[in-house]
Amino acid sequence: MAEKAIMTVVNENNEIMDVDVLFTFKNTATDRCYIVYTENTLDENGDTEVFASIFDPDDKTLTLHPIETEDEWALLESKLREYERSKGEGGLES
Repeated sequence: MAEKAIMTVVNENNEIMDVDVLFTFKNTATDRCYIVYTENTLDENGDTEVFASIFDPDDKTLTLHPIETEDEWALLESKLREYERSKGEGGLES
């Protein structure tokens, strides 16, 4: 079993928390890198909440930037569906 990648983030309430990194990828068309991660909390439907941000792999502090365009969100949703399929019936569970 692969080891989980964990990163520490500061949330919107200025709380420090560890999150599980699900995957990263680079969009070669835009030359942007994305990181998809979870706090392992459930939404109102019982699904695992997942977050995504833009990041610069050369930034030593790993500053996360918001995703602002519909095209980028569509790409991320497609990548997340691929990720879920690769995990099988277990969805985002480990």
